[in-house]
Amino acid sequence: MTKVNEHDMHIITIATRNSLRVLQRISGLFSRYSVNIDQMSIFSGQDGLSHFSIIVYSDDHSILKLTNQLHKIIEVCDVRVLNNQKF
Repeated sequence: MTKVNEHDMHIITIATRNSLRVLQRISGLFSRYSVNIDQMSIFSGQDGLSHFSIIVYSDDHSILKLTNQLHKIIEVCDVRVLNNQKF
């Protein structure tokens, strides 16, 4: 097991269309790639989209694989990753 430090923190933002079980699909991918969610915030915008902000601690390779799979979820409109930032 590798030691996690502040450089392993990533903020993932996801915009999705509102639909049933989209949260389940997204959280299932995090579980599948063994990426623990440290914090999650979700809000529904006036544009009919749900916006997720998720803070995770993981390596860059796992985050890349995870975001590639997130793009394949039909309801997902946009995925962005903020990393290597000093917080």
